[in-house]
Amino acid sequence: MATHSFGKVQRVQDGLVNVVANLGTGRDKAAHSHYVSSIFGAHQLLQAYENSWLAGAIVDYPAEDATRKGRAWRAQPDQIIKIEAMERQWGLMGKLQGLLVASRIYGGAALYMNTGDADQSTPLVVPSEIKSLVLLTKEQLSAGPINNDIDSEYYGLPEVYTLSSNARQVKIHRSRLVIMVGVPVPGTTQVNNGWGNSVLQSTYEAVQQVDSTMANMASLVFEAKVDVFKFNNLAQMFETGNDAIVHARLSAQAAMKGINGAVVIDMQDDYQQKSATFAGLPDVVTKFMDAVSGASRIPVTRLYGRAAVGLSGSGDGDERVYFDRIGHLQATTITPAMSLLDECLIWQALGERPAEIFYEWRPLRQLSETERAEIMVKVSTAARNFAGSNGGEIIPLDALSDAVVNELNESGLLPGLDQAIKLYGSLREQGLTGGDEVTV
Repeated sequence: MATHSFGKVQRVQDGLVNVVANLGTGRDKAAHSHYVSSIFGAHQLLQAYENSWLAGAIVDYPAEDATRKGRAWRAQPDQIIKIEAMERQWGLMGKLQGLLVASRIYGGAALYMNTGDADQSTPLVVPSEIKSLVLLTKEQLSAGPINNDIDSEYYGLPEVYTLSSNARQVKIHRSRLVIMVGVPVPGTTQVNNGWGNSVLQSTYEAVQQVDSTMANMASLVFEAKVDVFKFNNLAQMFETGNDAIVHARLSAQAAMKGINGAVVIDMQDDYQQKSATFAGLPDVVTKFMDAVSGASRIPVTRLYGRAAVGLSGSGDGDERVYFDRIGHLQATTITPAMSLLDECLIWQALGERPAEIFYEWRPLRQLSETERAEIMVKVSTAARNFAGSNGGEIIPLDALSDAVVNELNESGLLPGLDQAIKLYGSLREQGLTGGDEVTV
């Protein structure tokens, strides 16, 4: 950047420059470092997933955690039974987990909602009866042209995909697919045809470092103790073709050592034992393992199944952050992608679509009995304080009752309490508000 000062042109630049230390100059070694994009093929990614347990864990764990608790439907008990029965009939949670795994490996995958319609290239109409759910990877689905209509809900995305099936090309509209991407990359829609990158793209090098280090340590174990025999005239024996004599002496000495633990050698020979040291290697491995944890954003307590170290040794904070990330994935990625599928699910299970029906993802972190009891005590104590000594002098009892019921139901402490209130009636419906004495 050029600036003018007193009629002279001076060239300046942003950043730290130190000519003496070569910082920011052409001789700065760090100035020549840059990132290069490594493109991994589908076969290479699959090989890493199948042969490296660490790569497999990076792919599998978030997919398992996002689906293992399932969803809690908010509806009438008989409606919940029918909806959950339909989910089991479809094998929905298992299919969803497979979808997440495939998308994390390849960078994208989709669940095809098979309705049996003759023309699959048209948008899906709700309600539609779904006969089956079929998992397809981005290697099987070829994306069509990107929609450039700014008024379209599919703007910037492929609207139609092509599936090669039984030697024929099947056009499938996007609305008939539950599409998941691995790692979304902003601004690369045109390049990736609406798909993302594999989660192994940014973790591949870190995983290789751990695997290579562990493999070298395994080889080092075989070199942990090496016996060294020094023979007089050994080179001469090999030159004269007396290899059999050398082998016989070695075999005899090894046999004698194995029998009585002693080594018998010629007076002019020498015997030594060399041992390899492993000091410092565990620290190196730990650093590499921590790098993988950071790259994958999975805490060591989940990725390796070991306790956290350091000042926050419990690892509770790391797990909470990880569970929040899974909750974010469920709320911002999985739920929108399944919106049409869920609409068809409710219609197919109930024959109608009541507007009040919705669901929530069950929390991953389960409260212990002690924690549940403590929360119940705190909620009830707070409710009594809000009610006041005369019952309703601070907050009306019916309003407070509704708030407490909502809190206990939303937190999962007393699931189904709201439905029970509807069945048996609220305080107002029972005539227990107003001037009546009520203990909350």
